Amino acid sequence: MAHLHLFNPENDLALADGGRFYTPPPLARAIARDLSTLPLWYARQGDVVCLPAPDFAASLDVSPALLGQSCRVCSPKRLAGDVDGYTPWGWSREVAQRLLRYGADPALLPSDTMLQCQREWSHRIRTREVFEYLENCSVDLPDKWPTLFSDEESVARFVSAHERTMLKAPWSGSGKGLCRTRGVYDLVTARWTQGVLRRQGEVVGEPFWDKESDMAMEFYSDGDRVVFAGYSWFTTDERGAYKGNLLLSDAAIEARISIRLDIGTVRRVRDCLETFFTRRLAPVYRGYFGVDMMIYRHAGTWALHPCVEINLRMNMGMVSRLFYDRYVAAGSEGLYRVDYFPDAGQLLADHRRRQAEAPLCIDGTRLTSGYLSLNPIGPDTRYRASVEVWPSVAGDGV
Repeated sequence: MAHLHLFNPENDLALADGGRFYTPPPLARAIARDLSTLPLWYARQGDVVCLPAPDFAASLDVSPALLGQSCRVCSPKRLAGDVDGYTPWGWSREVAQRLLRYGADPALLPSDTMLQCQREWSHRIRTREVFEYLENCSVDLPDKWPTLFSDEESVARFVSAHERTMLKAPWSGSGKGLCRTRGVYDLVTARWTQGVLRRQGEVVGEPFWDKESDMAMEFYSDGDRVVFAGYSWFTTDERGAYKGNLLLSDAAIEARISIRLDIGTVRRVRDCLETFFTRRLAPVYRGYFGVDMMIYRHAGTWALHPCVEINLRMNMGMVSRLFYDRYVAAGSEGLYRVDYFPDAGQLLADHRRRQAEAPLCIDGTRLTSGYLSLNPIGPDTRYRASVEVWPSVAGDGV
């Protein structure tokens, strides 16, 4: 039978709140609505996708069905009943309660105990447990690990003792909930810290690394075993917020990694993470999740930071991985990105310009070049998930 998918990108905020009846801010509700069609592109054949309205996807420029990927749709007012599971973007007490309100079968939802376990695994300090396991596997690790603080005085001492640090809210995602510092506990840092302590009770402090590239390993848990699902090579802005992913094969991403690192070492980290998460995470979580990493400069050479954070949910890197594998033609590569326009009219104009400048070319069920928005762009749309595809540079689209 089919699974029912729901795009709820505000789930990290719901995890931070911890309650059943969390109400996200307006922009979070806007991205959930605008990009609600994303699961149409990554769901399994025959799955069901819950959209704001049954006809919400009707104005897509290209339907996934035209590329051989067919899903049914439903709406919150009339939830599909013939499913054997629910797959939101991420799990929290809030989305479980929402699905019940929509009419979901309670027997198919995670228990409160399992939801609490998943919330705990989404806490940013859990990276320390990954470090401890990798250390036992003789994997080279950063010389300083994340530290958890529960009072402002400890945060202030940590910031003042280091030339550069990164402060993080325990629950947040996609580069949000971050505060960079430069050795001074100033008013901006104090206000940020006070706000996070008030809302979440703790702050995670880490050294600031001299990053060269962002990357991730994606995994899938079936409830018994965790397996590697592919690489993600992504970019962030100066604040650390997610910008987009390169659409490349796993082999091409390994070729990029091998310019800086020994690929055998990276694969050993991958194997160790499969074992660790199979033992610790598989019993309490089913679905895709990602482990963000980075390549950084340390002591005059390049090193791998093997666990910047764990994204215990579907994520944009996994979307781009599945999109490339399903829809991009051999010999092509591209860029997947998510962008926001405060003025909906500017987004509509940009959408039309890109359609004209980079018309989409399709060979059978595969994209060879061009621009495609993965969500409908209308007069009130402010968020867009899109791809641009082009012929691979020789040797880079392996």
